[in-house]
Amino acid sequence: MGLSRNRTRALLIVAAIAAGTAAAATPAEATWTTAPMCGDWQVETVAQGLEQLENLETDDNGGFYLSGESKIYHVDAEGQVRTVLDGMAAPGGLQLDGSRLSFLTRQDGKLWQLDTTTDQLSAPADFAGNGLLRLPDGDLLTTWVGTEGGPSKGVSRYQHDSRTVVPNWAAVPRSEGLALSPDHRAVYTDDLFTGQIIRVPVDTPDAWAVVATVPSPVPGLDDLTVSRDGMLYVAAHLEGAIYRVDPETGKSCVVASGLSGGWTGPSSVRIGRDGDGWALYVTGFDGTLRRLVPPAGVELAPVR
Repeated sequence: MGLSRNRTRALLIVAAIAAGTAAAATPAEATWTTAPMCGDWQVETVAQGLEQLENLETDDNGGFYLSGESKIYHVDAEGQVRTVLDGMAAPGGLQLDGSRLSFLTRQDGKLWQLDTTTDQLSAPADFAGNGLLRLPDGDLLTTWVGTEGGPSKGVSRYQHDSRTVVPNWAAVPRSEGLALSPDHRAVYTDDLFTGQIIRVPVDTPDAWAVVATVPSPVPGLDDLTVSRDGMLYVAAHLEGAIYRVDPETGKSCVVASGLSGGWTGPSSVRIGRDGDGWALYVTGFDGTLRRLVPPAGVELAPVR
């Protein structure tokens, strides 16, 4: 419960800062504009009535692994839900490599490995964080925005060969989600407080740079993913929306809005199979997994 209170407080601070900024600005000073819609995306419910959902990961068979408040779920391609693990200390980011599912528990700062063929857990390693991303060399990155307790730690790196942690590998402020660029040369992350999207070069993580800002006074950015054509899809938790952002131009549009909002808003977004095509899948703190089906002409495929 302490973890949830910390993050709730941070999101409320985001809203208060944005509200104060808007109240102080005159119309001539306003900097936020409403992003246009990205076409007619269809929103469908895949599963609901689950715990507060933090993250998701595709299983490469049309289904997903989901992290709840204390559970790891699996949802198959038909929408059937199974509890894989229970009694976990606030599971967070998920990454699947073959049959090995890596995930973090945020309350005790541990990294776990689950064999998805046997549901057996390995001994945990110390790796405190929230978001999780596997790099092509097998190392893992995590984020620690500061709402989990203590100051922000930017992006940290877990070196899988030595089982050692490089803290503040990229000292970006208030980092939340993580996504790998199509060319594998950079990682994208987002700032919970400012709505900024940040690009971190893998070889020179200190040379990180802001590439875009979501045009909303209170987005509360939580997570993001990248499509093969280089577009970013970003979960705006407080606003209850999903944005598409072009990191080359900084331009953005709204894929879907009204996906709950405030504390119960979207927490994670991934690209997954939808029959013969692809769709966006979104978890929310309202315990719902949603599918966002793109309109014709939208190129949507995950980074490999």
